[in-house]
Formats: sequence, structure tokens, C-alpha cells
Amino acid sequence: MKKKYIEQGYISGTHGVRGEIKMQVWCDGISGFLKIKTLYLDENGVKSYKVSSSRGSKSAAVVKLEGVDTVEDAAKLKGRTVYVDRNELDIPEDRILVCDLIGLPVKDADSGKVYGTLSSVEEYPASDIYMVQTESGVVQVPDVPQFIKRLTDEAIYITPVKGMFE
Repeated sequence: MKKKYIEQGYISGTHGVRGEIKMQVWCDGISGFLKIKTLYLDENGVKSYKVSSSRGSKSAAVVKLEGVDTVEDAAKLKGRTVYVDRNELDIPEDRILVCDLIGLPVKDADSGKVYGTLSSVEEYPASDIYMVQTESGVVQVPDVPQFIKRLTDEAIYITPVKGMFE
């Protein structure tokens, strides 16, 4: 089941003296993030803040939250992970988010054999690396067409090289 509230970044510090926060944003582009109207500080959507304004470039944003009016208020939020309601994001129908892949079984594209479960995705310059938890440990699978054949809401289908899971 897809999570309703998904991680979108973390508060890295304060900006100025009027309570603005600096955020590292974990999405494809900052432009979609800047449209968000509400940020949450927990994965259940309990603690929320309305966004008064936001601006940024690349993967960083400066955000003003309603009720956070001083540098001291903003400093209390430093280091917190920020979540957004999935419904506020403009996610194409054919797109699967990394957070939705975590926990899925990793299967052989031809035989359907289950190798393990996706535990995380690590970002590297050449390609992302899928960390597959198996009975004997973690196996790293590069996110390249040679290995990753198909992603669905139910499983990740791969074609491993001989010895990869032995």
C-alpha cells in the first residue's frame, strides 16, 4: 500500500531572522516542490505547517511556514524530515516513486524466483544502486537496463549476472 505522506526533504537550517527555513529537497526538481501548500513533520500527517512562501534552486529551498516567525522558532525545526501529502504532488500515472519500491520483493524477470526484498536505494553518480536484502546479506544491484527489467507496484523484476545472488 502506498504511503499517504512521503518524505520530501529535511530542514537543514535557518535563513534570515524572520523564521524562514532552509531545506534540502528530495525530489526530481524544485519547481514541483515549490507548489506544495502544506508540510508535515511526521509520516502520519499529524503535525503540519501551512507554507506562506517558498523559493529555491536545484535541490535547496527557502520556506516560510505559518506560525514560525523568528529565527529561534525556525532553529527548533532544524534536522527534521519533511513530508508532503502524496495528493499534492503531480505524479504521472506511469511513475513509481522510490519510497513505493522499498519493501517490494525482487524477482527474476524470467523465472519469477524471489531473490530478496528491496531495503533501500542509494544514489551514486553513475546510477542508483538497489540494496536487496537476502537471507545471506545485502546484494547491490545497479539501476541500469542490463539488470533492472521492470518495476511494478507489486515487485521489481531483474536479470542478475551469474553469481550475483550466490
